[in-house]
Amino acid sequence: MNIRSIRATGTEGGWYVDDKPAFLAGAVADHYMVRGTPVTPGFVHVREPGQTVCVLIELDDGSVACGEGGSVTYAGIAGRDPVLRSSEAVRTIDRHVAPLLRGADLDRFRVLEDTLRQIDIPGGRLQSGISYAVSGALLSAVALARREPPAVTIAREWGLTIPQTSPRVGIQTGDDRFSGVDKAIYRRVDAFPHGLIKHVDTDFGSRGEILLEYARWIIHRLSEHGVGPDYRPIIHFDCYGTIGRAFDFDVEQMTNYLADLAEVVRPLQLQIEAPVEAQTQEQQLALMRQLRQALRMVPHPAPQLIADEWCNTLDDVRAFATADAADLVQIKMPDLGSIGDSIEAALICRQHDIGAYLGGSCNETDISARLAVHVGVATGAHQILARPGMGVDEAVAITRNELARLRLWLHTHPRT
Repeated sequence: MNIRSIRATGTEGGWYVDDKPAFLAGAVADHYMVRGTPVTPGFVHVREPGQTVCVLIELDDGSVACGEGGSVTYAGIAGRDPVLRSSEAVRTIDRHVAPLLRGADLDRFRVLEDTLRQIDIPGGRLQSGISYAVSGALLSAVALARREPPAVTIAREWGLTIPQTSPRVGIQTGDDRFSGVDKAIYRRVDAFPHGLIKHVDTDFGSRGEILLEYARWIIHRLSEHGVGPDYRPIIHFDCYGTIGRAFDFDVEQMTNYLADLAEVVRPLQLQIEAPVEAQTQEQQLALMRQLRQALRMVPHPAPQLIADEWCNTLDDVRAFATADAADLVQIKMPDLGSIGDSIEAALICRQHDIGAYLGGSCNETDISARLAVHVGVATGAHQILARPGMGVDEAVAITRNELARLRLWLHTHPRT
């Protein structure tokens, strides 16, 4: 089976792209409208609806495979590519990608992706969102040609055995962090709330008192819902560096605070994503390593640290996995770009016995969210972020429904 044609069109992401440094410089959210001036190159406004690109690959038999990609919400910072513009992405694909891949054999995804990596465009490599969309379409096309799910294609080409258990599913509530908890509990989500703990003054507290109170409320809310002992969710907070800023990057103070927070949610497991945000990757690795070493002295279950900032590429994932700097590494798929890099990143985490958290962005689409499920199942990822959007319900439905469909296929094809 060969590629008959490749076409691209602009599509919409499931949320927005935000100029994060602009918020730190004084931009203010008024409900969803943001007042302020953008400071990061590529942004026209501080907040903009997310733009994505869709790639359609038509096979010789007329069937069509699809892949989509775009920018993460906080594009253009901490080593990430600039925000993706759909019109520019479509032109790039039409001029530089489609002519090279048209007519290619759909026998092996890894060969096709190698070809994609070699594409030379003015200014350098393909933007990561474009690579995400095209490589996703290529993986889907190879799977379609083989009449099998993408997870099985991944397992075949990387020599993997698909685990019987599925990744845990986590959510992000957005700023509606109280209603989001109720939704997560109703749906018995594995890890919540994420919570967008972005600002010291309003979300965290000068000494973390706001987050401590929120954690107490979550534990009380679980009781109010009347959950049984069989439901033991992970309490996951994405702190966007607020812990480091509040405690002036003092490792002892941060450790003591996290021990207190873990005590609040005990016996449930506490996960902390991005407790600190440094100016360079070297500083980030050093701080995360020191904090993780100090937390090993905290009574079990000790808080788990998740690497996020400065962890955008396959080399970045390898750096965090080998530096003893995290318990889990977020593999933010739109930042890595090539699907093969996300697969390799998950396998690197497994090799170094740390958790692979197959993350992504609220600004993804239903197509990329469903494909992420196949990557997570095939590689045995520990955790996967439900996406797109911040509404919880829609993202959980998209992610879990794809998990259910894939597991049914695998059950009915046991020799795969």
